[in-house]
Amino acid sequence: MKKWVSLIVTGMMTASLTACGANDTVTLPQTGASGAAEAEKSEEENPDATHLILTTSALDPEVRPEFNPWADGLLKFKEEVEKNSDGRYVVDIYWYSSYATDAESFQMIQDGETDFNFGAGMSNVDGRFAWQRIPFLLPDLETVKEKLASPDSEGFEINSKLYEENGLKLLAQNCGLQRHIFSTDKLIKVPSDLADETFRTYEDAIVNTFFGGLGNIAIMPYGELYTSLQNGLITATDQQIPSYIIENYYEVAPYYSYVGAQWTSYSLMMNLEKFNSYSPEDQQMFIDAAWACSQAEYDSYKNMKEDAEAFFDENGITYYQPTEEELSQWKDYAISLKNEWSELIGEELYTQVSELFEY
Repeated sequence: MKKWVSLIVTGMMTASLTACGANDTVTLPQTGASGAAEAEKSEEENPDATHLILTTSALDPEVRPEFNPWADGLLKFKEEVEKNSDGRYVVDIYWYSSYATDAESFQMIQDGETDFNFGAGMSNVDGRFAWQRIPFLLPDLETVKEKLASPDSEGFEINSKLYEENGLKLLAQNCGLQRHIFSTDKLIKVPSDLADETFRTYEDAIVNTFFGGLGNIAIMPYGELYTSLQNGLITATDQQIPSYIIENYYEVAPYYSYVGAQWTSYSLMMNLEKFNSYSPEDQQMFIDAAWACSQAEYDSYKNMKEDAEAFFDENGITYYQPTEEELSQWKDYAISLKNEWSELIGEELYTQVSELFEY
């Protein structure tokens, strides 16, 4: 039976739409947005450069240089744009939602108020943006790279059209990071293990349908998660390996299971009209730099598991790879909800992506 825990939190919906807002467990620099400091430094070097604002919820690599593939990708984007524009442009990265929340950043890029956003389409704006969150649709990193995160892939074509219909230019598609389940008191191996847990989710119909059918769920902002795990209000949730380590969740939830139901995939986007206002040469430069970002993130993430498990061992984390039989229980449950997925994103899109990924 589906159970919902209702939490009334000011600003909950905007803070939790993509499950990656600010988290108060990380100590940030006293000086505010590192992008501002970067802008000041670059301005001294080239006072005639045009500064371009890039918003993101990715954590500043000066705060967390390790286990940070999103930052590795964004730094590559900045490097490529500044190098290939011969200094005409400086990309000012505003890390960790220091410029705006994820929801605000998406609205700003739609309105053309900022230059770049590294994020994901908001499903409350267009429900079709949620298709990548269908559980177990995206099977593994190499398949995602081949069928979604490559310039000539069908998945990138699908997303490009979807973003364009919402007034946006998707510069490139990143693979993203796979989400796994961690908990406070036991390993989660099969769906029935969640029956007595309270699982943190966010404002997304697909996520809440999937986990809501397995036990208690609590919709809450990302920034409330650490303390909620600490005080027992939440006993399980899912995040990528980097977030689990960077945000120190392992301190209060030392059980990590490689279930991998979903991916968090952020990509670089621009307002379509603003993109079209640039010369063809600059447009191609932005596109090439965005694909370089995608590749850098992929390179940073693809072999991370080995380093992460060394970290787990050092910190007393119990981690577990479910067997094929255990994973099949998760996949069978996800596929049993295919009518709900089709209704939520539309039958035409569901048919297209389910055939593409052989779902």
